[in-house]
Amino acid sequence: MSLPEYWWLLFLAAAVQGLFFARIMILRMRGKEVYSLSRPAQAALAVSGLAGLAYGWLQRDPLFFLGQVCLLILYYRIQREQNDLG
Repeated sequence: MSLPEYWWLLFLAAAVQGLFFARIMILRMRGKEVYSLSRPAQAALAVSGLAGLAYGWLQRDPLFFLGQVCLLILYYRIQREQNDLG
């Protein structure tokens, strides 16, 4: 089995998003509150979403593309809500 043509975009998106998911799950399982992210961490999450979006576009995978669009919309709404309240 060979790697897809733009495997590095897929790896970037999966690795960074996986780290953020693991962070949230570990904090939730320990019963701790999940705090907002620092600016560099927010930028890394946004870049990973854009990398996933680019991968979905280049591979012509509409399901992956739509999933990344939903992720970026959710990320934007959460950031906007935190900035309005905080």
